[in-house]
Amino acid sequence: MGVLLKKINLIINNKEIICLKKVESKPRYNTVIILTGAATYASNYAIFAKQFRETEVIIINTPGHGFGKSLTKGEPLTDGNDLIDFQVNVIKHLIKKNYCSAKVTLLGYSIGGMTLLNIVNRKLLEKNIELCILFASARFTRYDKTVTKGLYNKETKTFNAKSLIEKSFTGKMPWYIKYLNPNLICTLSATCHADFLECDNMNEISKNELMIDNNMSVIAFLGKDDCFFSEEELLKTIKRFKYSTFISLKEYGHLFILERPIKAGKLVFKAIKEATLKG
Repeated sequence: MGVLLKKINLIINNKEIICLKKVESKPRYNTVIILTGAATYASNYAIFAKQFRETEVIIINTPGHGFGKSLTKGEPLTDGNDLIDFQVNVIKHLIKKNYCSAKVTLLGYSIGGMTLLNIVNRKLLEKNIELCILFASARFTRYDKTVTKGLYNKETKTFNAKSLIEKSFTGKMPWYIKYLNPNLICTLSATCHADFLECDNMNEISKNELMIDNNMSVIAFLGKDDCFFSEEELLKTIKRFKYSTFISLKEYGHLFILERPIKAGKLVFKAIKEATLKG
């Protein structure tokens, strides 16, 4: 049986923005807002979101992500600063319109984690965020931009997804690929240039805007076989938080949240509950 998510329609700067929400009649914990990874759209995280008991979960649809299935219409955001501004505006509207609790747990996956870090670093939502969850993300990605761009076809504006995965610094096709939903695999060959340009741009932003110490709490998850982000960079990143917890996923890689959404969701929710009890 599928997971039912309610559509939230927002009008921001005369543009319609659509988010998906897991509704909870009597929420016990802060609202979780998910900033999605590249090449995915909100409904990809429905099963993951279902694991958060007594918790409202809102997933932001980003224009250009998810190969045209983001629900939010508009040109792809190919500049990292535009992506950050977009997500901050959406979250502010969600809070203003009472779609979430006064306090928020902000969860960023992959590129969503990179924008989360910049939101925290710039103190753009400091009064509203109580906890940060960094999932398969860090200040920098470790892929070589020249390799990635070498796989990009400018005429068709597509990536050779199979070769991209094979060249993702593991030296082999990650083992978890074969277990993914076949529909997701099919979409990997579709247009995804905007997502990767954002990753490149976010790396440049990160290099020019070094992480500063802050008073936030963060829980960071990273698969041992993550092909895009390194444990070394992640540990350097979370040192800048006042309170940090690192959880290593020894049997999984970058796509764990999509490949095993039930297990991933339960792990994250357990960590949130423990952090709430400590607080």
